[in-house]
Parts: sequence; C-alpha cells; structure tokens
Amino acid sequence: MADAITPDMTIASVTERWPDTARIFARYGLGCASCAISKSETVLQGATGHGGGRVNVDELLRDLNVFAATGKLPSGLPEATAVASGGGMRVKGMAEQKGIKQVIAVMSGKGGVGKSLVAGLLAVGLKRRGFTVGVLDGDITGPSIPRMFGVREKPGVAGPNTLKPSVSRGGIPIMSMNLLLPGEEEAVIWRGPMVSGAIRQFFSDVAWGELDYLIVDLPPGTSDAPLTVMQALPIAGVVLVTTPQALATMVVTKAVRLVKQLGGDILGIVENMAYVAMPDGSRNEVFGPSQGLKLVIAANAPLIARIPIDPEIARLCDAGGIEQYVAPEFEELLANFLSVAQKTPQPV
Repeated sequence: MADAITPDMTIASVTERWPDTARIFARYGLGCASCAISKSETVLQGATGHGGGRVNVDELLRDLNVFAATGKLPSGLPEATAVASGGGMRVKGMAEQKGIKQVIAVMSGKGGVGKSLVAGLLAVGLKRRGFTVGVLDGDITGPSIPRMFGVREKPGVAGPNTLKPSVSRGGIPIMSMNLLLPGEEEAVIWRGPMVSGAIRQFFSDVAWGELDYLIVDLPPGTSDAPLTVMQALPIAGVVLVTTPQALATMVVTKAVRLVKQLGGDILGIVENMAYVAMPDGSRNEVFGPSQGLKLVIAANAPLIARIPIDPEIARLCDAGGIEQYVAPEFEELLANFLSVAQKTPQPV
C-alpha cells in the first residue's frame, strides 16, 4: 500500500488532514507547520529549507505515515499544548530550559545599516545595567561581533556535542562563526540551509548558562536566516535597524512585514547614522531627514534611538573596544529598550 503522505504534499495540507502531525513536525525542528510562509511549502521543501539541512526526510516521512496509518504517535513528542498555532510553532519552554529568559533579535532587511553595532551596544548597555547577557552572531557569512568585542579565543568544549562560548573582556559570552574559522579573513561559502543549521546549533548546542537576555545579530534580508530565527528560536521581540535614506526605509519595511507575518513582536526602531554632531552644537543630517516616523507607523512600534555618526564608535569597534563606548545617545537607547522589553511577555 502506498504511503498516504508523500514528500510533495504541502505541510499545510498534512496538518489540516492530520492535526497531530504538527507535533511530529515540531519534533524534527520544523516549527513552521502552520505559519503563513509554509502554506505552499511541501514536506520536502520544509525539511531541506527550515530544517537547516539536518532533517532526515525519510525518517520524518516514516513517522508521519505510521501515524497516518495507525493513529499512533511516536514517543518523545512535545505535548500538544507546546505546539502553538498561527505564527509558527515553538516548543514550549525551549529558552527556559537553557536558562535564557528573553531572546531578542536585531534585524533589518537592508545591509550596511549597523545591525551588529546596535546588537553590540544593546549587549554592552544591558551588562552595565547589571543584566546577564550573551550575543549570538547569526551573520554566518559576514560575522563582525568578535572584532567589535576584541574576542579571538576559540570556543571551548562544555560537554558532548556542546560548545562553551568565548567571553569578552567585560564578561559577555559570544558565539560567532568567525571564532570557529582558522582565520577571521576566511570565507564561509555556504548555501541557505547550512547557514540556518548553524544558527540553530549556535543556540541549542552552546552552553549559554543563565542569561537575562540573548541578543541575536541577524544578517540582512528576509530569507533563510531570519526565518530560522523567527520560527525555531523562542524570540521575545525584534529590534529593527534602519538609516535615514528613503531607500533603506523601503527595504526595512519588508522586514517589518516578515515579522508581522510570522506573528513576531517588534519592540522598537533604531535609526543609525542619523546625523553628525557639529562643533557648534547643530546636527548635520548627512543622509537626509529622518524617515523613522514611516517605520514607526508601519511597525506600530516606537523609535527608541537615533544614533549619530560618531568617529569614536568606529575607532572603538575597529580596536575591539565597543565595551568602552559612552555617549548620551547610548544611554537613551538602553533606557528606551528596557522600557519596552520589560513589558514583553515571555515567548510561547
């Protein structure tokens, strides 16, 4: 007798006919069984795409078809209440089991706007305020977090198949692809599923310990890497980074729509390179007037900071000294972030 569930069937059609198969998909790390993105994705596409290349498609289909034929679920599945409907499924308590209270993603649809800078500043500021915080560098092919923090030490071994993150001078644990390469100039020439798999492993296979916040620095775009983070990690909220140009605002709006489509919570907007402070106290908006209001309206989230072009930031980041940066705009970013982040509910 032929299998009832085949690789070319859409995930949505499988979960609609056999609702409990959502628990099987969740077991294999496919937290996208019911989200809008996956309405047209097949089982094969979901496994090879969002599964990060680590899903055994034959085993997944075997478990699905055993259930379809017998009504018996495999052992070890997440409870039915652990699978959320709507904007992507997540296993309940994933972050709590790792001791991480809140996972914050820093993203933008646009490259070169300063996502890594904002992620680094958030981590440094939270550490100064007494929070325990770590940084996951999700920009696998273009990592910059280690250089900014002056971290060169390779990750240690915490146990079987588990790494221990490197630690900055200020005590911030950091995990980045650059720390695993023979040299920081080495190129990572990977396709999307491998990048997604690495991000998953940086979260699940690293001994982060007890953290109040894990800041995830994402690469630009709205494809595999952001999808993996939004669907596979228990994201509590997203900080979007932009610059004043209308072009950047247009591209970042795409990221706004991605987050909303996946049911995520946008905590705030950061406008980087907003102006240059002149000696006479005036502000020179070298990239034009602020476009932040447009994103505030589109995202229904506040503008939590306008960060100036500051040569001191560039100098410290190049020298690995971002933890030494002090500025009024920096304090404003932290105060406004905490005002919205502390209201954010724990992830489902």
